[in-house]
Amino acid sequence: MKTYIAHDYKEMSLQAAEIIIQYINQKPKSLVCFAAGTTPLGTLSFLVDAMQRGEVNFDQCRFISLDEWVGLDESDEGSCKQTLNEHFFKPCGIEERNIHFFNGKSSNLEAECKSMDELIKAHGNIDLLLLGVGMNGHLGFNEPGVNFDLCSHVIDLDSTTKQVSVKYFQSKQQDVQKGITLGIKHLLEASTAILIADGAKKAEIMRKALRDEVTNQVPVTVLQRHTNLHVCLDEAAAALI
Repeated sequence: MKTYIAHDYKEMSLQAAEIIIQYINQKPKSLVCFAAGTTPLGTLSFLVDAMQRGEVNFDQCRFISLDEWVGLDESDEGSCKQTLNEHFFKPCGIEERNIHFFNGKSSNLEAECKSMDELIKAHGNIDLLLLGVGMNGHLGFNEPGVNFDLCSHVIDLDSTTKQVSVKYFQSKQQDVQKGITLGIKHLLEASTAILIADGAKKAEIMRKALRDEVTNQVPVTVLQRHTNLHVCLDEAAAALI
């Protein structure tokens, strides 16, 4: 595990972006998974800028989703796909054929899981993974109590996740109850993982993530077992470690 403590959110985001740029330049044909949400937005912005300056090229990458709200897809504001479309895929000109996302509106969510698992297996594993962490310690929608041996799956959302979801759906309140997500097994098998967190609100969960025993009640603790993990924090998020 390599830990980077930056002065602020901007510096933390830049550090994560630089790790990604270096990785993609070394392995252009990577299978990449970026979390949506608010924390990654700074990193995604730096990546778009770097691509536009010619410092990195994502044309040979394939992108997969980390998770999606069940009942939503890219047409819904606040969905994971819509967020990444707006802040990364479209600004970078990523072709749709190179993007494989969970469809939260599918009538067969198990088939969505199977398709994702087969794609990852065909590639070998995820090459590069960018993760945020929830206030309850979730990774993607791997909520407290999740089975660490699962691959892609559908899961009931924790009450904390449902409460926090309000910030993503400002124009239209969504009644989200379930999520579809990559499993912890996928995350641990990724060649390189980057965990980012910022702000005092994340200080306690990051203390647990890095200092407490591994437990599925705080899923982020499992990243202590990852063989190539980069943790990028700002000073506020790192205050208790």
